[in-house]
Amino acid sequence: MLLEVRGLYKAFKGNQVLSDINFDVAEGEIVSLLGQSGAGKTTILRCITGLERPDQGSIFVNGRAMCEQKDGRPCFASKQELYNIRQDMGMVFQSYHLFPHMTVLKNVTLALTDVHKIPAAKAREMALNMLETLGLSDKADSHPYELSGGQKQRVAIARSCVTNPKLLCFDEPTAALDPQTTQEMTRIIRSLAAEGMGILIISHDMPFVQAVSDRVLTVENGKIKQSA
Repeated sequence: MLLEVRGLYKAFKGNQVLSDINFDVAEGEIVSLLGQSGAGKTTILRCITGLERPDQGSIFVNGRAMCEQKDGRPCFASKQELYNIRQDMGMVFQSYHLFPHMTVLKNVTLALTDVHKIPAAKAREMALNMLETLGLSDKADSHPYELSGGQKQRVAIARSCVTNPKLLCFDEPTAALDPQTTQEMTRIIRSLAAEGMGILIISHDMPFVQAVSDRVLTVENGKIKQSA
């Protein structure tokens, strides 16, 4: 199993936000967490990506423990272990988080050269191939302010996918997209899953998640209420 979440609990200042969250994502599977704002789905995502530490529970990514419940308390991966685990994960943020002063190509190559230490020429080749796959070859020298919302979303996907993660997480991927672009996003996500990538989607867009997902888990008041 690519992602395993077991018995996840999280509270902020005494307010219980997550209660006994359990679910999996397999290779090539698209799983969506559907819920309204404040339901707890973003906190689940932040725990999975290591941005928050759960109060209880276990999270395994590709068989490696990001945190694991032992003797009644969660034990967390070391900084180096967390870094290694994150190499198997990609994240596409709702607001894209593109660097406005950089070209599309630079946005996509930055992690390759600065984090993964891949030589610039190889990083450029990898980035251009990914941009071509996502229909953005002609935008390599553009800046984010010159792009539509859908194009920015595809650049963010290119940046996350160029490192070939096993698990790709989306935070509200259709929030700023029109219906036609949402259909294109559905196609892209399905194509990524068809190549074996596990996909986790956080969304309140019911028509979208029903169209794109293999499984939909409803999050309500910090609990998973049902699956479909």
